Amino acid sequence: MTSRALFRAAACAAVTLGLWPVVADAVLVAPHALFLGDRARSGQIYLVNQGSTPEEVTIDLQFGYPEADSTGTMRIRLVEEPGADDPSAAAWLRAFPRRVRVGAGERQAVRIQATPPAELPDGEYWSRLIVTSQQAQPAEAIGNDSAVRAGITFALRTITSVTYRKGEVRTGVRLDSLSAFTDTTHRDTLVTWIALAREGNAAFLGSLRFELRDGTGTVTREWGTTPIAVYYALWRRFDLPLDGIAPGRYRLHALISTARQDIAPHYILPAAPVADSVAVEVR
Repeated sequence: MTSRALFRAAACAAVTLGLWPVVADAVLVAPHALFLGDRARSGQIYLVNQGSTPEEVTIDLQFGYPEADSTGTMRIRLVEEPGADDPSAAAWLRAFPRRVRVGAGERQAVRIQATPPAELPDGEYWSRLIVTSQQAQPAEAIGNDSAVRAGITFALRTITSVTYRKGEVRTGVRLDSLSAFTDTTHRDTLVTWIALAREGNAAFLGSLRFELRDGTGTVTREWGTTPIAVYYALWRRFDLPLDGIAPGRYRLHALISTARQDIAPHYILPAAPVADSVAVEVR
Protein backbone atom coordinates (compact mmCIF):
# COMPACT_ATOMS: atom_id res chain seq x y z
CA MET A 1 0.00 0.00 0.00
CA THR A 2 1.33 3.44 -0.90
CA SER A 3 1.98 5.81 2.00
CA ARG A 4 0.14 9.12 1.99
CA ALA A 5 0.64 12.40 3.82
CA LEU A 6 -2.04 14.70 5.13
CA PHE A 7 -1.08 18.32 5.64
CA ARG A 8 -3.07 20.95 7.49
CA ALA A 9 -2.02 24.53 8.21
CA ALA A 10 -3.50 26.72 10.92
CA ALA A 11 -2.90 30.28 10.50
CA CYS A 12 -1.96 32.86 13.57
CA ALA A 13 -4.49 33.47 12.49
CA ALA A 14 -6.43 30.35 14.08
CA VAL A 15 -4.91 31.21 13.80
CA THR A 16 -4.85 32.07 15.88
CA LEU A 17 -2.40 33.38 23.55
CA GLY A 18 -4.27 33.80 26.42
CA LEU A 19 -3.27 32.19 24.91
CA TRP A 20 -5.42 29.87 22.78
CA PRO A 21 -3.83 26.74 21.30
CA VAL A 22 -3.85 25.33 17.81
CA VAL A 23 -4.73 21.65 17.54
CA ALA A 24 -3.32 19.29 14.90
CA ASP A 25 -5.22 16.08 15.73
CA ALA A 26 -3.26 14.44 18.56
CA VAL A 27 -0.66 17.21 18.98
CA LEU A 28 -1.69 20.48 20.55
CA VAL A 29 0.60 23.50 20.04
CA ALA A 30 0.41 26.46 22.42
CA PRO A 31 0.61 29.37 22.28
CA HIS A 32 -0.36 29.97 18.65
CA ALA A 33 1.64 33.23 18.52
CA LEU A 34 4.99 33.87 20.19
CA PHE A 35 6.37 37.39 20.70
CA LEU A 36 10.07 38.07 21.30
CA GLY A 37 12.19 41.22 21.46
CA ASP A 38 15.38 42.79 22.79
CA ARG A 39 14.18 42.36 26.37
CA ALA A 40 13.14 38.74 25.90
CA ARG A 41 15.07 37.03 23.13
CA SER A 42 13.78 33.58 23.93
CA GLY A 43 10.42 32.01 24.63
CA GLN A 44 8.72 28.65 24.77
CA ILE A 45 6.02 26.77 22.99
CA TYR A 46 4.52 23.53 24.27
CA LEU A 47 3.68 20.37 22.39
CA VAL A 48 1.01 18.25 24.03
CA ASN A 49 0.29 14.79 22.68
CA GLN A 50 -3.39 14.18 23.27
CA GLY A 51 -3.36 10.91 21.37
CA SER A 52 -2.82 7.34 22.47
CA THR A 53 0.42 6.72 20.53
CA PRO A 54 3.82 8.47 20.44
CA GLU A 55 4.37 11.29 17.95
CA GLU A 56 7.59 12.21 16.16
CA VAL A 57 7.65 16.01 15.94
CA THR A 58 9.86 18.27 13.81
CA ILE A 59 10.15 22.05 14.23
CA ASP A 60 11.03 24.31 11.29
CA LEU A 61 11.18 28.10 10.89
CA GLN A 62 10.41 29.87 7.61
CA PHE A 63 9.49 33.39 6.58
CA GLY A 64 5.83 33.80 5.81
CA TYR A 65 2.66 35.70 6.58
CA PRO A 66 -1.13 35.41 6.15
CA GLU A 67 -2.65 36.68 2.92
CA ALA A 68 -5.81 36.22 0.88
CA ASP A 69 -5.90 34.30 -2.40
CA SER A 70 -7.78 35.38 -5.54
CA THR A 71 -11.08 34.20 -4.03
CA GLY A 72 -10.60 36.27 -0.87
CA THR A 73 -9.89 33.19 1.27
CA MET A 74 -7.12 33.41 3.87
CA ARG A 75 -4.00 31.28 3.61
CA ILE A 76 -0.42 31.29 4.87
CA ARG A 77 2.18 32.28 2.28
CA LEU A 78 5.57 30.67 2.94
CA VAL A 79 8.65 32.17 1.29
CA GLU A 80 11.64 29.86 0.95
CA GLU A 81 14.09 32.60 -0.04
CA PRO A 82 13.00 35.97 1.36
CA GLY A 83 14.42 39.09 -0.26
CA ALA A 84 16.82 41.51 1.36
CA ASP A 85 13.95 43.90 2.13
CA ASP A 86 11.66 41.25 3.63
CA PRO A 87 11.37 41.51 7.44
CA SER A 88 12.33 37.89 7.94
CA ALA A 89 13.49 36.55 11.31
CA ALA A 90 13.69 32.92 10.16
CA ALA A 91 17.46 32.96 9.53
CA TRP A 92 18.33 33.95 13.10
CA LEU A 93 15.75 31.99 15.08
CA ARG A 94 16.52 28.55 16.48
CA ALA A 95 14.34 25.88 18.07
CA PHE A 96 15.66 23.62 20.86
CA PRO A 97 15.02 20.76 20.33
CA ARG A 98 14.20 20.69 16.61
CA ARG A 99 13.21 17.04 16.68
CA VAL A 100 11.52 15.33 19.58
CA ARG A 101 9.46 12.27 20.35
CA VAL A 102 6.42 13.08 22.47
CA GLY A 103 4.83 10.12 24.20
CA ALA A 104 1.10 9.62 24.56
CA GLY A 105 -0.27 12.06 27.10
CA GLU A 106 3.08 13.82 27.48
CA ARG A 107 4.01 17.50 27.19
CA GLN A 108 7.25 18.79 25.68
CA ALA A 109 8.62 22.33 25.93
CA VAL A 110 10.46 23.75 22.91
CA ARG A 111 12.58 26.88 23.38
CA ILE A 112 12.76 29.46 20.60
CA GLN A 113 15.95 31.54 20.71
CA ALA A 114 16.59 34.73 18.72
CA THR A 115 20.10 35.91 17.79
CA PRO A 116 19.42 38.96 15.59
CA PRO A 117 22.18 40.81 13.73
CA ALA A 118 23.90 43.52 15.78
CA GLU A 119 22.87 46.29 13.37
CA LEU A 120 19.27 45.21 12.96
CA PRO A 121 17.12 48.29 12.22
CA ASP A 122 14.13 49.08 14.42
CA GLY A 123 10.96 47.32 13.39
CA GLU A 124 9.07 44.07 13.47
CA TYR A 125 10.37 40.80 12.00
CA TRP A 126 8.41 37.61 11.30
CA SER A 127 8.74 33.89 10.94
CA ARG A 128 6.33 31.01 10.76
CA LEU A 129 6.88 28.16 13.17
CA ILE A 130 6.06 24.90 11.37
CA VAL A 131 5.29 21.94 13.63
CA THR A 132 5.08 18.63 11.79
CA SER A 133 3.97 15.53 13.69
CA GLN A 134 4.07 12.01 12.34
CA GLN A 135 2.68 8.81 13.73
CA ALA A 136 3.29 5.39 12.21
CA GLN A 137 0.21 3.20 12.27
CA PRO A 138 0.76 -0.42 13.29
CA ALA A 139 1.42 -2.61 10.27
CA GLU A 140 -1.39 -5.00 9.40
CA ALA A 141 -1.23 -8.27 7.54
CA ILE A 142 -2.75 -8.29 4.04
CA GLY A 143 -4.97 -11.28 3.43
CA ASN A 144 -3.59 -14.51 4.85
CA ASP A 145 0.04 -13.62 4.22
CA SER A 146 1.47 -12.41 7.51
CA ALA A 147 4.76 -11.61 5.73
CA VAL A 148 3.07 -8.90 3.68
CA ARG A 149 2.21 -5.89 5.78
CA ALA A 150 1.20 -2.34 5.11
CA GLY A 151 1.03 0.84 7.10
CA ILE A 152 -0.09 4.41 6.57
CA THR A 153 1.92 7.34 7.87
CA PHE A 154 0.03 10.54 8.61
CA ALA A 155 1.97 13.82 8.68
CA LEU A 156 0.11 16.76 10.16
CA ARG A 157 1.49 20.27 9.93
CA THR A 158 0.55 23.20 12.15
CA ILE A 159 1.79 26.67 11.29
CA THR A 160 1.99 29.29 14.04
CA SER A 161 3.80 32.62 14.24
CA VAL A 162 6.93 34.05 15.84
CA THR A 163 7.28 37.84 15.96
CA TYR A 164 10.41 39.76 16.96
CA ARG A 165 10.13 43.46 17.79
CA LYS A 166 13.09 45.80 18.09
CA GLY A 167 13.10 49.43 19.15
CA GLU A 168 10.25 51.66 18.04
CA VAL A 169 7.41 49.72 16.45
CA ARG A 170 4.10 51.18 15.35
CA THR A 171 1.14 50.01 13.37
CA GLY A 172 -2.14 51.08 11.92
CA VAL A 173 -4.66 50.01 9.31
CA ARG A 174 -6.24 51.83 6.40
CA LEU A 175 -9.60 50.80 4.97
CA ASP A 176 -9.23 51.47 1.25
CA SER A 177 -12.52 50.09 -0.06
CA LEU A 178 -15.70 48.33 1.00
CA SER A 179 -18.28 46.79 -1.31
CA ALA A 180 -21.23 44.46 -0.80
CA PHE A 181 -23.93 42.90 -2.94
CA THR A 182 -26.54 40.18 -2.70
CA ASP A 183 -25.44 36.88 -4.19
CA THR A 184 -27.51 36.25 -7.32
CA THR A 185 -27.44 32.50 -6.71
CA HIS A 186 -27.98 32.51 -2.96
CA ARG A 187 -30.03 35.59 -2.19
CA ASP A 188 -29.71 34.97 1.53
CA THR A 189 -26.00 35.90 1.40
CA LEU A 190 -24.40 39.34 1.34
CA VAL A 191 -21.07 39.03 -0.47
CA THR A 192 -18.70 41.59 1.01
CA TRP A 193 -15.22 42.61 -0.13
CA ILE A 194 -12.92 44.75 1.99
CA ALA A 195 -9.49 46.14 1.11
CA LEU A 196 -7.12 46.89 3.99
CA ALA A 197 -3.57 48.21 4.05
CA ARG A 198 -1.10 48.20 6.93
CA GLU A 199 0.55 51.40 8.11
CA GLY A 200 3.69 51.70 10.21
CA ASN A 201 6.51 49.16 10.50
CA ALA A 202 4.61 46.35 12.24
CA ALA A 203 1.71 44.07 11.40
CA PHE A 204 -1.76 45.21 12.41
CA LEU A 205 -3.41 42.71 14.75
CA GLY A 206 -7.02 43.39 15.49
CA SER A 207 -10.58 42.43 14.71
CA LEU A 208 -13.31 43.21 12.20
CA ARG A 209 -17.02 43.48 12.91
CA PHE A 210 -19.92 44.07 10.51
CA GLU A 211 -23.25 45.73 11.33
CA LEU A 212 -26.33 46.03 9.11
CA ARG A 213 -28.34 49.15 9.96
CA ASP A 214 -31.74 50.19 8.66
CA GLY A 215 -32.87 53.67 7.60
CA THR A 216 -33.21 54.82 11.22
CA GLY A 217 -29.69 53.69 12.11
CA THR A 218 -30.91 50.73 14.14
CA VAL A 219 -28.64 47.70 14.05
CA THR A 220 -30.68 44.95 12.37
CA ARG A 221 -27.95 42.30 12.25
CA GLU A 222 -24.43 42.06 13.63
CA TRP A 223 -21.85 39.58 12.45
CA GLY A 224 -19.49 38.66 15.29
CA THR A 225 -15.90 39.72 15.73
CA THR A 226 -13.42 38.19 13.28
CA PRO A 227 -9.69 38.31 14.14
CA ILE A 228 -7.63 39.88 11.37
CA ALA A 229 -3.90 40.31 10.75
CA VAL A 230 -2.75 42.77 8.10
CA TYR A 231 0.92 42.31 7.26
CA TYR A 232 0.96 44.19 3.94
CA ALA A 233 -2.24 44.73 1.93
CA LEU A 234 -5.29 42.52 2.29
CA TRP A 235 -8.21 42.08 -0.13
CA ARG A 236 -10.61 39.75 1.64
CA ARG A 237 -14.09 38.35 1.04
CA PHE A 238 -16.78 37.67 3.64
CA ASP A 239 -20.10 35.89 3.00
CA LEU A 240 -22.61 37.34 5.46
CA PRO A 241 -25.86 35.36 5.95
CA LEU A 242 -29.06 37.36 5.51
CA ASP A 243 -31.58 34.82 6.81
CA GLY A 244 -34.40 36.57 8.64
CA ILE A 245 -33.56 40.03 7.21
CA ALA A 246 -36.59 41.74 5.63
CA PRO A 247 -36.19 43.14 2.10
CA GLY A 248 -35.25 46.79 1.99
CA ARG A 249 -32.44 49.32 1.89
CA TYR A 250 -29.72 49.21 4.52
CA ARG A 251 -26.17 50.33 5.20
CA LEU A 252 -23.44 47.84 5.96
CA HIS A 253 -20.88 49.15 8.45
CA ALA A 254 -17.37 47.70 8.80
CA LEU A 255 -15.71 48.42 12.15
CA ILE A 256 -12.03 47.63 12.75
CA SER A 257 -10.19 47.91 16.07
CA THR A 258 -7.30 46.35 17.98
CA ALA A 259 -9.67 44.35 20.20
CA ARG A 260 -8.56 40.70 20.35
CA GLN A 261 -9.57 37.94 22.75
CA ASP A 262 -6.86 35.47 21.73
CA ILE A 263 -3.77 37.65 22.26
CA ALA A 264 -2.63 39.08 25.59
CA PRO A 265 -3.23 42.87 25.65
CA HIS A 266 0.45 43.77 26.23
CA TYR A 267 1.33 42.22 22.86
CA ILE A 268 -1.20 44.33 20.96
CA LEU A 269 0.23 47.50 19.43
CA PRO A 270 -2.06 50.54 19.78
CA ALA A 271 -3.78 51.85 16.66
CA ALA A 272 -6.73 54.10 15.93
CA PRO A 273 -10.00 52.33 15.04
CA VAL A 274 -11.31 52.74 11.50
CA ALA A 275 -14.78 52.36 10.02
CA ASP A 276 -16.62 52.69 6.74
CA SER A 277 -20.08 51.90 5.39
CA VAL A 278 -21.77 51.15 2.10
CA ALA A 279 -25.40 51.13 0.94
CA VAL A 280 -26.91 47.68 0.25
CA GLU A 281 -30.29 46.45 -0.87
CA VAL A 282 -31.78 43.20 0.39
CA ARG A 283 -34.34 41.74 -2.00
